[in-house]
Amino acid sequence: MIQLGECSGIIIGGGETERYRDYIVDTRIGKKIKELYRQGVPVAGFSAGALLSPEFCVIPPIDNSQGKHLFLPGLGLIQDLVVSVHYTKWQEESNLQAAVATTGVSVGYGINDQAGCYFLNQSFCRSEGEIELSNNKGGIS
Repeated sequence: MIQLGECSGIIIGGGETERYRDYIVDTRIGKKIKELYRQGVPVAGFSAGALLSPEFCVIPPIDNSQGKHLFLPGLGLIQDLVVSVHYTKWQEESNLQAAVATTGVSVGYGINDQAGCYFLNQSFCRSEGEIELSNNKGGIS
């Protein structure tokens, strides 16, 4: 825990999203990540790491052992949005729309491989690569 407390940036990589969530979100590690984030330490999430970052950790059927859409608490680093990773590869359009509707957030970000979204102070700043947006009215843009 000492090493985490001294870091100047945190990267949460890809892997088994359910296991990452169990080991990070409701643990001392998750608490420390949130504390550091509030202090201004940047946090990056790739694949599973991106799914853990918002208030809602939405795990699609293709990415979990139960084979169904899972809606679990996330780290809460960013609010009022959900993310879908491997968006085109996993054909996530309907899952992203369902996640937005189920959680009641304002927007969902479908993030393709080789793409990324940047947020600063809870606000979307910019993206790189191809992303899709889904709003709470069921639209994809």
